[in-house]
Amino acid sequence: MTEPTPGVPLTVKLRLVSANSGRPRTGCMVSLWHCGGHGTAGRQAADPAGWVSFGSAFPEARAEHWPHVHFAVHSGGDGGVLHTAQLALPGDACAQAYCAAQRRRLDGMSIGRDGCFTGGWTLEIPSVTGDAARGLVATRTVGV
Repeated sequence: MTEPTPGVPLTVKLRLVSANSGRPRTGCMVSLWHCGGHGTAGRQAADPAGWVSFGSAFPEARAEHWPHVHFAVHSGGDGGVLHTAQLALPGDACAQAYCAAQRRRLDGMSIGRDGCFTGGWTLEIPSVTGDAARGLVATRTVGV
């Protein structure tokens, strides 16, 4: 990611696999950006095992939207979009990343009522490890 926003470090790791065979998808490009487009965007090629990794910061808590980042998978040859989705950050990770004032912004919010997730969200939640002091790591396998 370029021009990271201030806050708790967040590394986003995505593994691209074939939705049919489960084998790594190589030759694809992935772009990643924050909700609200805070100038944080990045694009990189999947490695031979299908992995990409973006360094950034945990997205800020915003009224009306559950904390998330967006990503798109592009074909390597023509750059066409193969898949677009979000990563909805789990509530326990938000509790670690946010100060009390930011956590209050989430009071009464529900991921199910966020317009970004009208098609469902259960498959868009990554596994998050780490801590706020050293940084959090969000990991997800994406079938393309």
